[in-house]
Amino acid sequence: MTEYTLVRHSGYALAANPALDDAVEVHELSGQQSYLVRAAGGVVFTTLAAAQAAQDRVNLADGSPPRAPGYFSSLRIGSAEIYVPQ
Repeated sequence: MTEYTLVRHSGYALAANPALDDAVEVHELSGQQSYLVRAAGGVVFTTLAAAQAAQDRVNLADGSPPRAPGYFSSLRIGSAEIYVPQ
């Protein structure tokens, strides 16, 4: 079964775009990564549609630029910090 989570937007994580500092994006999980996400306090989604809906809610919650309510864990999936909602 494919699972998904939200992580810090790659536009900030990789490209250092300050406008995306608090933005999130969907990340597909592989193997046992769902355990790491849960340990960090993040959310695991079982469908892409649910993950995308959560991404839109988080990124649009507080206007522009995106200001995700919550924080980014020091735990990472690849190079992306796991998003932990409030």
